[in-house]
Amino acid sequence: MYLAEHDLTGELVAIKMLDPFFCDNAEIVRRLLAERAISERVHDDGLLDVRSAGRTSAGVPYLVMEYLEGETLQSLLDGGTVACDTLVAIAAQAAAALGALHAAGFAHCDIKPANVFVLSRPGRDGQPRVKLIDFGAARSVDEPAASDCAIAGTPTYMAPEQWRGQPGLASDVYSFGCMLYEMSTGRPVFSGSLPYLMASHRHRRPASPCTHRPDLSSSIEQLILRALAKDPAQRPSAGELAIELNRVLYAARPVAAVV
Repeated sequence: MYLAEHDLTGELVAIKMLDPFFCDNAEIVRRLLAERAISERVHDDGLLDVRSAGRTSAGVPYLVMEYLEGETLQSLLDGGTVACDTLVAIAAQAAAALGALHAAGFAHCDIKPANVFVLSRPGRDGQPRVKLIDFGAARSVDEPAASDCAIAGTPTYMAPEQWRGQPGLASDVYSFGCMLYEMSTGRPVFSGSLPYLMASHRHRRPASPCTHRPDLSSSIEQLILRALAKDPAQRPSAGELAIELNRVLYAARPVAAVV
C-alpha cells in the first residue's frame, strides 16, 4: 500500500498495488480489479471508495482508493477496553454498510475486525465513523459457487456454508455475528487449529456470550446468537442487524427533556 498525492488537486489517495509475483495469476488479478467495479456500482458513505484501477508500465495492476485516517477495528480491540456504546455504534454503522453492499447484489465474504476501519474524526453526533474495506474476496450473488479448492475467507469468521465453497449474503451475517461476539466478549467464537475451526463453525454451538461477559445486554446476546445460526435461513439480514443495533444504541442514550 502506498500513499500518494493527486497532481492537480493535491488530494491524498492510497494506492494498492498487486505483488508482481501474482501478476500471472488471472484469478487474483481479476479479483483485484473487481474491487473497482464493485465500488462503481455501490455508493455508500460506509464503504471504501475505490477511485480508479489500472496497470503500471510494467503491467502490474493497481487500485487508487480514498485515503483513510484512523485504525482498523482489530487494532482498536487489540489496544484494550473500548466503551460498550462505542462498539455498538461501530457495529451499527458496519452493518448498515454491509446492508448497502448486499442490496447491490454483492457478498463481502471476508467480514472481520481487520476489514472495518474506524476513522479518526468522529461524526457530528460524536460517535465514530466507520468504513467497510477490502472487497478482494467479494462476489456477486449471481456468481457460480466456488469449488472446495477456491474457498475464500478468514477461518475464524467463516460461516458453515462458506467452508463448502457456497458463500452468500447470509454468510456475511454469520461472519458479522462472529465479529460482534468478539467485540462483546473480547474473544473469538471458536479458536484452535484449522480442522477444529471448520468442525466448530459447521457443527458446534457457541458458548453464550454472557458466559464470558455477564453484564452483556440480552438484546445484543440474542442478536449475536441469531446471526450465528447454522442454518442461513434463520439469520437476520444485514439491514435487520443495523436496525437492532441502532435500537440498542439509542435506547441507551439519555433523552433530553422538552420544556
